[in-house]
Amino acid sequence: MVSTGASRADSGDDRPPVVVELFTSEGCSSCPPADKLLAELSKMNGSSVIILSEHVDYWDYLGWRDPFSAPLFTDRQRHYARVLNQDSVYTPEIVINGAIGFVGTDRQKAEKEITGRTALPRDRFLFEAVEKNNGHSADIVLKDTGLPLSKDERMVVFLTEDQVSVPVRAGENSGRVLNHAGVVRESLLFDKVPPRFELPVPSSGRSQAFKVVVLRQNMRTMSITGAGASRLVKAI
Repeated sequence: MVSTGASRADSGDDRPPVVVELFTSEGCSSCPPADKLLAELSKMNGSSVIILSEHVDYWDYLGWRDPFSAPLFTDRQRHYARVLNQDSVYTPEIVINGAIGFVGTDRQKAEKEITGRTALPRDRFLFEAVEKNNGHSADIVLKDTGLPLSKDERMVVFLTEDQVSVPVRAGENSGRVLNHAGVVRESLLFDKVPPRFELPVPSSGRSQAFKVVVLRQNMRTMSITGAGASRLVKAI
């Protein structure tokens, strides 16, 4: 559709991380296949693929308000559209490492770009993500705060949730149960790399489904030059 114990960060291999963002919506009938593809892409190349499912809000008027939609994700996609010289925003769209965007159901393109971009130099953030305040927040402790940010770079933090199922009762996907992986639930932005910070966690009783993702991103070019991800674990 078109519209104007403590857990160390996942590091199963030495390949640089590849960040795959999907801009999607439960109000878009074209999106469920892309949601499925995103989950499958997360299993490529060991732990080097980091997925983010960002639900835009510009289809909420079609009869179903996506419970995960937010203006933040619409604004982020529009920022990509400007940088990547796209005429408009649309769903589903995949953006890889902030550098290339394409239709979110194009498996061949996605696999090719992921495989090619694992050869590019990227810094991997290592950190611990531990439950705090009875599961209502996450305590994030970075292992290396010496990763510098340039004038245009920021540290972008996301809290994602896997194994999410939603019965849709209206709109283009009415009557379907939609399954999602890597759904972004919270986000923070830093202009300096902090040694430690807290991140809100929604009350769901499913702490094992949450993951913290940390990016270093140039907000002018939108290129992602560093990334890391870690499951949220219970404090000992």
